[in-house]
Amino acid sequence: MNRELVLIVLGSLVGGLLKIAGGLFFGSNTLFVDALTSFANLLALFVVLYFRRATMMPADSDHHFGHERFEYIGVLVTMLAYSFVAGVSVARLSSLRDYSVGIEAFYLAVASIIAYLPPVMLSRRMSSSLRVYGEFTASEFIEASVGIVATIGGALYSYLIDLSGAFLLTGFIFYELLSNGRGLVEIMVDTAPPLNIYEKVVREAEVLGLKIEAIRLRRLSHAKFHGDILVKGSGDVTEKVSRLKKTLKARYGVDVCVERKE
Repeated sequence: MNRELVLIVLGSLVGGLLKIAGGLFFGSNTLFVDALTSFANLLALFVVLYFRRATMMPADSDHHFGHERFEYIGVLVTMLAYSFVAGVSVARLSSLRDYSVGIEAFYLAVASIIAYLPPVMLSRRMSSSLRVYGEFTASEFIEASVGIVATIGGALYSYLIDLSGAFLLTGFIFYELLSNGRGLVEIMVDTAPPLNIYEKVVREAEVLGLKIEAIRLRRLSHAKFHGDILVKGSGDVTEKVSRLKKTLKARYGVDVCVERKE
């Protein structure tokens, strides 16, 4: 495990433990909900790291286009973990009565937002599965901000402020699930790549004097695509096609089969 991954794991662990302490020992239900998401984050992180290793395996007889899509298993487990957390949060909040919040919960909420800074910044620079983890973990900043307001309000004024924060965070979990679920569905149903990928393919072909008559692309992973194109050109088309394929794969992660239109 490289240094970046160690920092991601340690930062996530420390941030989670701080919020767990605030929720269990100092009465804040906002931090309790936040602590549950921390457990989910840690579980998701280890699953993502496990399947990240599988994505590095070369193509074989069972996976002709490589193993890049294994990373989305980690994304799926992340969503399942958050779904469980959402259910536990709803169950707890629906049965709450009067309670008190200690001022210590406020201090722990502040400390947790500092601890989560390295995991979020580092994960967003790494593989797509870790970027999705980073997007979930980035919500810790939003949740911690809510926690800071809710815990100090609950400690100094009324538990209802802390309870409102807990309901707000639970609703935000459902929003995250919906948003990231849409992205996962796009991969599952072979949604076409973004328009800028097509534009890059066309531009590189035109530089070589080739005209694209037809093109079909599909996303294999966050940064890898596969498809086929039909080109028309003059001169040594075979050499131009070879150069085009190498350029597209090296620069944009686009691996294509190219046919020449007579």
